[in-house]
Amino acid sequence: MRRGKWAAAAAGVVLLVAGCGGEGGADSGSASSGGSGSKGVKLDAATVSKEIDTAATAAGFTKDPEIDTVAPELKECMVNWAVDDPGKAADPEKALADTIAGLVEAGWTEGKGARQGYADVKTLTKGEWTIKSASDLGKGIKAVVFAGTHGTPECAALVIADMEKKKS
Repeated sequence: MRRGKWAAAAAGVVLLVAGCGGEGGADSGSASSGGSGSKGVKLDAATVSKEIDTAATAAGFTKDPEIDTVAPELKECMVNWAVDDPGKAADPEKALADTIAGLVEAGWTEGKGARQGYADVKTLTKGEWTIKSASDLGKGIKAVVFAGTHGTPECAALVIADMEKKKS
């Protein structure tokens, strides 16, 4: 139970860190991806989630079926993929690196990484989507979360409205 609470908290932090960048190009109102390697493939929340799933499971991670911190009204703007007990992977740090490499191979562009509080955060982009991966920095990896956001003005407005609703 403690692991689940920690992972849920980490997922919330990653979603907050990820935000909706609104960094899409001239076509930021559409759902098609123009990022390198995407070759005009329509990139939506389901596709982003599948690409994370493919890279993470190939690296040895399994998805935690109990953790989904995305509000129903944000399902087209955000995705969350939390690893179920990263310690089960033979080498969690290698599995995380392999997941990032798998996403890069799938056309995602790796940006700068940063240490934010207890989390090591890495950024990947593809078209109008941004994925933030976060893992704890404690002894051994205790949690790994991938959060994707669609950077359109519409999604940014929905995220802001959701955050305002939660403040009340």
